[in-house]
Amino acid sequence: MTVVDVPPGTRTAETWLGGRFRLDERVSLDDQVSGFSGSCGSLWEARGLSLWKATDQLLNRPVTIYLLPRGPVPHAVVDAVQSAAKVSDPRLATIYDSDFDERCAYIVTEWTPGTHLEDLVLSGLPNPALAAAMIADAADALAVAHQAGRPHLRLTPRSMRWDNASGLKITGLGLDAALCGPGADDPVAADTTALARMLYALLTGYWPGDEATALPPAPRHKGNVCTPRQIRAGVPAMLDAIAYRGLQGQAADAPLRPQTPAGMAMALRMVQRPSYRLERLESEPVTQPGGQQRPGRHARARSGFRLRTTLLRPAA
Repeated sequence: MTVVDVPPGTRTAETWLGGRFRLDERVSLDDQVSGFSGSCGSLWEARGLSLWKATDQLLNRPVTIYLLPRGPVPHAVVDAVQSAAKVSDPRLATIYDSDFDERCAYIVTEWTPGTHLEDLVLSGLPNPALAAAMIADAADALAVAHQAGRPHLRLTPRSMRWDNASGLKITGLGLDAALCGPGADDPVAADTTALARMLYALLTGYWPGDEATALPPAPRHKGNVCTPRQIRAGVPAMLDAIAYRGLQGQAADAPLRPQTPAGMAMALRMVQRPSYRLERLESEPVTQPGGQQRPGRHARARSGFRLRTTLLRPAA
């Protein structure tokens, strides 16, 4: 193994790791690692953690290199890498290689092109059908990871990338949480809620979570986050219910309340069938925050919070 000492802010075209990986260009940790801003990120950067775009000379492909600080590698990082490397799904960034030698520890992962969801939302909202498809794919991928015993635990708009050619890719499975911590008491609920937040952001352009992002915080009414349909006209009622109830963590028996990533994927697939198109149930105007009072039972039924098969119509 070639031991390297790469000064911060430099670019070296002939620095090698393991005789195989050539470091080409240093990239921003904050841009790639979800939740890396703040004291956690500053601590790791001060210790010497850096992120690189590199080339795998053996297979002639671009890769991402996490170059860890010298010294013992935390057990949480080793465990996250080893367990995530066993999860196989094309929508999850693959961990290719790692070396935890204290002189020069590094982790090699798949290079993920495309735009992370934060920039995607800032550049213009996708249509609701595409938003549903994207999060359904993400939920399917995390369902595979959960079945293998490896939750993500740090899913933010920066850990999901979209590329028109290759589709959706989730980065940092387990690793981002190990680097930034802390974990979650209920990993399944944490990842399911994170998926609902991602869907909410794609539908509205606002971020409903507490994490710091470039997205504006979601507007609130009487202390509660507004529903997607209160913010953006044209959001189908079914997607509104899935996003808001997944976000709010309402009672387990509430209609359309996803309990797991697999449940989230199943709910979204109901409104994402290729032979159907999404439509609103009614033409009445969307209630704005601070406007009308809470509707009665019949009004709620018309607003589409109950599962209504009339929401789905055969595509012309």
